[in-house]
Amino acid sequence: MLKDAISKARKTLKEAQQKYSIESAAAVEQVYADIKNLNTFINNEVDQIESDRNLNDRAKSNERRKAFEQAARKLELLKEKRTKSALIEQLETKLADESGTEDDSVLKFLREREVRDRLYGMPTAQILSHFGKSLFNGSNRLLLDAILNAPSGFEMLPEDTIQTLKEVRTQILKPEIAAELDTTRRLNNSIEQIFWLVKKELDSRRRKELPTSFTINNKS
Repeated sequence: MLKDAISKARKTLKEAQQKYSIESAAAVEQVYADIKNLNTFINNEVDQIESDRNLNDRAKSNERRKAFEQAARKLELLKEKRTKSALIEQLETKLADESGTEDDSVLKFLREREVRDRLYGMPTAQILSHFGKSLFNGSNRLLLDAILNAPSGFEMLPEDTIQTLKEVRTQILKPEIAAELDTTRRLNNSIEQIFWLVKKELDSRRRKELPTSFTINNKS
């Protein structure tokens, strides 16, 4: 019944096994098993309803709707259990924590101040035009640190650009955490898409079991 979601989960699992670690792929494998089990639950419920001779067509439709609603509740529990939002937040916190990562020497401070003095009065467009590539790929650490360590109130670039550059710097300082975060985000996006496909199918099946008058009233 959950054909699209199972197909997507199978494809995602195969890709994860090829690209990521055994531990990362295992997370997708769990989701794949969950969706297959949920599909088995739905099929069993529907088969029992269809074989119940004590139910007329209207009653069977009501029971099928209840089964799809129960499956939807099971799906929500699976989403809470399997998605990686909490892990992503933990990794983002670790990546953003710059304690112990900076050189606080006087010489470094003076060099950064000299860079800021040279850039003083230069508009954002000009800074990015001249130095954007080296800033965003992290190859000019002195310039990057000079801009990011500017005193409060004397920021040299817009806030959204500053946030992007902070991510660049922390990725340089903590490449392992940055790589783990990137993998986790990618896997989480795939897992969320699988769950979205399941919900879409369950919503569609449930709506088909609603009384015609109720469906018309909902659309009006």
